[in-house]
Amino acid sequence: MTPPSDPAPHGAPAAVPAPGDGRRQQGAGRLLAVSDLHAAVSGNRPIVESLNPTSDADWLIVAGDVAERPEDIRWTLGLLAERFAHVIWTPGNHELWTLAKDPVQLRGQARYDHLVELCRDLGVTTPEDPFPLWPGPDGPVAIAPLFLLYDYTFRAPGTHTKEESLAVAHESGIVCNDEYLLHPDPYPTRDDWCRARVAATARRLAEHDPEIPLVLAGHWPLVREPT
Repeated sequence: MTPPSDPAPHGAPAAVPAPGDGRRQQGAGRLLAVSDLHAAVSGNRPIVESLNPTSDADWLIVAGDVAERPEDIRWTLGLLAERFAHVIWTPGNHELWTLAKDPVQLRGQARYDHLVELCRDLGVTTPEDPFPLWPGPDGPVAIAPLFLLYDYTFRAPGTHTKEESLAVAHESGIVCNDEYLLHPDPYPTRDDWCRARVAATARRLAEHDPEIPLVLAGHWPLVREPT
């Protein structure tokens, strides 16, 4: 696939090619994961283009921050879907940004819904689809792509509320672009959207068959500590 024209950089290289000599092998595949491809950055595109399976049965989880514009997201996920047996996507914050020069000016839930349909057109699994079963060596494993956002409970040291933590960020001059570009429409705030996503996801997880192992895949950490 031909990449779209290169917009201004928004991130840094974060992916590496799959190990091996590039030749596909037959047999059981692997479950692989990558995130933060930031494919709108020209220097990252060769990295994206170098991502190849080493087996015809390899699956790939793409855990957010593919790019900002839908055309870049389509190019990236389309390329990977052509190569891997199954691709699973879950959004990061960058996919949900609405940039001033983006031809797609959808915001919040409407933007997410648009990206879900884009993925389905490519045959890519989203958080709105049934959990796919990866045929692991010890039996099937369900993959649950999560879209949860965040609720501002990971705060700056010494602060006790969202407002206090954001005030510290503004005083330091280091404020996440989400505050300006990630719109929660139709929810009043991003944390309200997060609570709705957590509730909906919890219901789906509660319905999952406990006899089938489950892999949770998402962009935002569930705990603050390194895992």
